[in-house]
Amino acid sequence: MHLDKFILIIFPIIILLNYLIIKNFRYFFLNKIVDREFNKPQAFHLKPVPRIGGFLICLYFILFSFFFFEKNFFLFKIFSITFLFFLIGFLSDINLRIKPYKRLLLMLIISPFLIYFFEIKVVTTQFFFLDNLINSNKFITILFVCLCLVFISNGCNFVDGFNGLLLIHIIIILSVLYFINHTNSNNDLLKYSIILLIFILISVLFYNFPKAKVFLGDSGAYFLGTITSLIIIEMSNFNQAISPFFFASLLFYVFFEVFFSFFRKIFLNLSPLKPDSQHLHMLFFKFIFSKVKNLNKANYLTGLFINIFYLLAILPLLFNYKNMTFCKIYFFILINIYLLSYYVLREKSLKFKAKR
Repeated sequence: MHLDKFILIIFPIIILLNYLIIKNFRYFFLNKIVDREFNKPQAFHLKPVPRIGGFLICLYFILFSFFFFEKNFFLFKIFSITFLFFLIGFLSDINLRIKPYKRLLLMLIISPFLIYFFEIKVVTTQFFFLDNLINSNKFITILFVCLCLVFISNGCNFVDGFNGLLLIHIIIILSVLYFINHTNSNNDLLKYSIILLIFILISVLFYNFPKAKVFLGDSGAYFLGTITSLIIIEMSNFNQAISPFFFASLLFYVFFEVFFSFFRKIFLNLSPLKPDSQHLHMLFFKFIFSKVKNLNKANYLTGLFINIFYLLAILPLLFNYKNMTFCKIYFFILINIYLLSYYVLREKSLKFKAKR
């Protein structure tokens, strides 16, 4: 049976299983995986919500991949790396209180060994100097890939603060990757892996948007960031006619959110590892809330509108993804769009605060 037909049959069953697990999560997880932190800067829920979205996504993807796909080294590589990143987040989700810097340190220690063992590398970045370093020095290659995985997985965790924001964002990225794969290489393994992942994410989205009955948790954010990064690295290496800046632009929001926030906090003499309420999506939430005056509505509208703007921003890339010069210039245009948006929203946030 083809995977697309298999998914159409199993998809309603997954949604039902999600409902049963979420409704009875206390019996499965002994009530240890519930978010009751209502006072943290990125908290916008008023009732306890289980952080089992990442667990469900990881479970379904691994089970159905082993059921449908034949043994494959690429899948084994994906499972090994994503599961270890997932596990780091899961330990935090079950309230073991692993501080952010310790999670970051674990990632930086574990991922180089996995990258070396599985020989993961980025073939080209289109930066002559960086490409020479990557191709001539094994250590630089490992460090570069390591930083890619850590940045994107933590970037996903940064933006995972509103209903549907991260899930819809990753669904858009995977849909674009499916389109690119279909119109270029048509790599069946990538194609079916992406399809499977998209449907699993949609099944969880039903319970995360517009009202959150489940959160992804750190485990879900790390899992999605890692698996998306690995798929993009594989696709970029497999389709070298496509500009690496096209793939970098797809991941731009989650990457630049971490990058910009890190230096913003250092500039303000704040700890770059501690959360605050000045991220772009939080400023956008304050702007929406100032208009709708409804906490829940502002929450899901934030996730929806940011992804609509993101989709509109990357649409020009879909028609020029093989144009190296265009993709490189457009990547830097996206940086300016982000900075301009941040400045405008910050000014509006200050004005709204002053009025109150």
